[in-house]
Formats: sequence, C-alpha cells, structure tokens
Amino acid sequence: MQISVQETTNVQKAATSSQRTREQSPVRSVSELADRNGVRMAEVRRFTENALLAEDPQRERRIRELERRIAEDSYRVDADQVVDMADRRAIADGVATF
Repeated sequence: MQISVQETTNVQKAATSSQRTREQSPVRSVSELADRNGVRMAEVRRFTENALLAEDPQRERRIRELERRIAEDSYRVDADQVVDMADRRAIADGVATF
C-alpha cells in the first residue's frame, strides 16, 4: 500500500503542531490559555456558565426522592448523619479556598 503525498504532508503538519504545543510554557491563568488558543474570554465565560447551570439528573432524582420521603413523614436524620454532613461541608469549603 502506498501513502499519498497529501497524507504524508498531513502527518508532518500534525507532528510539527504537536511538537510546538509541547514546547510552549505552561499557562498561569485562564485568560492566558484563552489568548494562546485564540478564544475570547466572553466565550469562555459563556461556556463556563452553561456548564455550571447544566442539570444533574442524579441530583434531581435525589431531590425528588427526598421530597417524597418528607411528604410521607418517613425522612429521618440522626445526629451522626448531621455531623458527617458538617464534616464533608467543612472539607469542601476548605478545598474551595485553595
């Protein structure tokens, strides 16, 4: 099987592009990464907001289940569960500050 000149050129271009990417220094901010890739920050913000607003089907299912249990008066929380939840919240809040 012969490889066409066009295919050879495509492979060479891809290799050169890949090599240039590896040689670039790491970025220090999202705006620097956007600039480097020719993306406007407004577009980055729009995609970020859309991702954050996207519905989580598992969360929605869990909320419906909790609503049902509360309405049936079958939802019970013991003290250990409250402490565990507070511990997880404290860990999450600590991670968010880094």
